[in-house]
Amino acid sequence: MANFCCGNFQHSRESDAMESSIPPASSTDSTASVSPHAVPAAASAAPALSDADIRFVIDLCVEAGEIAVKMREGVTVETKTSADDLVTGADKALSALLVQKLSERFPNDLVLSEEAPWEGTVTTKRRWLIDPIDGTKYYVDNTGQWCVMIGLVVDKREVWGCFYMPAYGVALAGGPAFGKALKYTKADGQTSAIEPLPALVLPSSLPSSLPSSLPCSLPCDRPLRVLVSNNDLKAHPWVKDIVNVEIIRGTSLGIDVFELLNGSADVFVHIRPTLKYWDTAAPGAVALALAMEVGSEQGDYLEYSFASPSHQPHVVIGKKGALSWWRQSYKK
Repeated sequence: MANFCCGNFQHSRESDAMESSIPPASSTDSTASVSPHAVPAAASAAPALSDADIRFVIDLCVEAGEIAVKMREGVTVETKTSADDLVTGADKALSALLVQKLSERFPNDLVLSEEAPWEGTVTTKRRWLIDPIDGTKYYVDNTGQWCVMIGLVVDKREVWGCFYMPAYGVALAGGPAFGKALKYTKADGQTSAIEPLPALVLPSSLPSSLPSSLPCSLPCDRPLRVLVSNNDLKAHPWVKDIVNVEIIRGTSLGIDVFELLNGSADVFVHIRPTLKYWDTAAPGAVALALAMEVGSEQGDYLEYSFASPSHQPHVVIGKKGALSWWRQSYKK
């Protein structure tokens, strides 16, 4: 078992901002008398994650990813709801490990995993959402386009998350209530470092399909690069006909957010109501920490109601202007 203990991290002073507390809950209903596109303030009376907590979760995410790498050869593979919905022995083993470790570290929080029974009626405000291997198909195919994801949801909103991509030796962590996002990098299989990432700031420019009065960071001098899954394209082939768009095939949502950060893509969209809370909690929180937009065709944020683990509206993540672009482009 790989051991990436917190003592290996070269911790920057700039990342001390991660210890800032989550703003207290508002005394009024933030959803009353507001536009459906309004973003409610992040609200929670729960204590903030300490710097030690944050490093613990990053370390755990990395450890789980390295275990999965070692387990891949000869791993058992089963199907769940369809031939494309796979689960492996590694998914189950990592799920058990992550649930156990997080439950021990945060005994007052609810820990939920894709590979464990769903609990939607528990009233605790803090919920950890685990996707032990996001992109199991790519894990089985050994393409490297998968990651381990751990997200924290408070008062129906993603507030912090971490995902580790073993093929890149990189983990990203952060959230809208905790200051700057952090990037973990592994070098030579032994050393590691954590560094703060700046918010994603790009020159203001507009694609031709958006009104000139709308500030955004989407390109106007090239096609818009849109991440879409193969299954979404099969169900909604009209996406390929949107003017001035280059389609990029999406994989794991964590990998897709990494592509947005690297500038390889501009917008991620998921149209079918198949994304689960554990798919979005970690990458959504990190994207928000990087000043990306995270929302849907209905609102400027994602809500985690917990009655069921599924997002019913579309999920859109991207650079500034992404939500407005999608609302104009979407064929109802």
